[in-house]
Amino acid sequence: MNSKSHKLKLGDMEPFMTNISIVALIISKSTPNVFLDKLNGEQRGVINLTLRDTQKHITNCNCWGQKQCIEEYNSMLNIGDIVDVVGAKVTSNNSQLIGAPGEQPHRYQPMATICCSLSVNEGHGYIVHHNPEDVTTIQRLHNLIHVPHKPIRSALKLADVRGAGDQLRTYVDLLVVVASVRPVREFKRKVVHRNGSLKLQCLEMVVIDTSCPDGMIFTIWQPEWIRRSQYWQPRKTILYLIDVRTSYSEFYGSTVLTHSSCSLIYENPQSPGDDLQNLLKFAANIPLKSFDFLAQTDLTSLPLASEIRNQMTVKQIYARAEGDLRDAATEQFTTVLYAMVTKFDIDGLAMIINRKCKACHRLISGNRNDCENESCQLEFSLCYSGVRYAHFFNINLHLSDHTGTLIEARLAGGVAEHVLGLNAETFQVLLDREKSKLKWQYLLKYFEVKLLIRKQAAMRRNLSAIIIDMKPIQLNQIIEKFNAF
Repeated sequence: MNSKSHKLKLGDMEPFMTNISIVALIISKSTPNVFLDKLNGEQRGVINLTLRDTQKHITNCNCWGQKQCIEEYNSMLNIGDIVDVVGAKVTSNNSQLIGAPGEQPHRYQPMATICCSLSVNEGHGYIVHHNPEDVTTIQRLHNLIHVPHKPIRSALKLADVRGAGDQLRTYVDLLVVVASVRPVREFKRKVVHRNGSLKLQCLEMVVIDTSCPDGMIFTIWQPEWIRRSQYWQPRKTILYLIDVRTSYSEFYGSTVLTHSSCSLIYENPQSPGDDLQNLLKFAANIPLKSFDFLAQTDLTSLPLASEIRNQMTVKQIYARAEGDLRDAATEQFTTVLYAMVTKFDIDGLAMIINRKCKACHRLISGNRNDCENESCQLEFSLCYSGVRYAHFFNINLHLSDHTGTLIEARLAGGVAEHVLGLNAETFQVLLDREKSKLKWQYLLKYFEVKLLIRKQAAMRRNLSAIIIDMKPIQLNQIIEKFNAF
């Protein structure tokens, strides 16, 4: 390899140049792609680095080589590093910049601002960390990590994206604040040429802006960004998302965001104007959000039953939560409902007993015997040797009045124990006939039910109607209530 290469700036490159060198900042890194070379039967790979050397110019650098070489690059190079790219060749990427009219093509790399990209092949070029003694260059380039190459005022609002509904996938720019981060989850994917499986990590979070305080789900699969996200703080970390993918999720019943191979993220971006400070002020006044999908009524934040006096019908509850009367400024409200219990399946096949972690009180799903939260696992391993979960009621009821049926009502936790007069452990040892007798004390009977209604949101797929209190009432009393109503 010729050790004498030409040092250039990204903006000075032209297609088909060879043996050039640049000094640049890594602003994004792809997951390595390892494949089987059918010609020689060896495993080779490629990794893409997105580089930047001025506020104006960014481009991509594809590094090719044997599996070991690509894995070394992956472990050695990270976002935020200043590197020397030596012995690279320049290729044209005009196809990235020009798409078919009215069409958004598939994107596999971040969009470059110039018509050239770099290619480094093992044996002909290499990448190393820049000389740490060159403090001036390192400081100049490192300052670019928070300076977007696109103006933040060109970003869309979350409300515009969320309102698009079930549309084709598209790519958008967004300026958002992290509202909540879920623990990282792991999955296994079969890899044919490796005769085994590959572990994949997935991180879900909720991001908000002034147009959408209940937020949207943002999913990241790339290990490098998952690693960096561990330092993001809810309501304090701003993200400028560039070319993030939008799609409709059947699971969440709404539009969601996904970091794809062409996406870029600027953490806590720097930009003139008051947009960033105004966004932080807005986020500071938004309550911390949680990823607890099922309502657990032993939470201390539930309102007092004595303070709930606003009477509604089933039709009015749905209208305020989902229909024409919906108020986007509030995520929840309370109400008193006078209705008949028309479903109370506690002696059948319905799952009415769930488990929660004894440390953080979060729901434990599936066949797990402990919480997925790493801090809980650490706490149990150090100072606890007993059962790590507790049982609690989580019973779905249907409540019907003359206007309709509320199918989302849920009697759970301590409230369920108070209403039923027994706890979850005691209920589980009851005989079938005893469970049936208990059911008919409630089914087809009239009750005064005090509810906390939580509207559908980014972290809650459906409307949630949590029972705060429930007392039997006679039919003539209900008639009086509706006469007054």
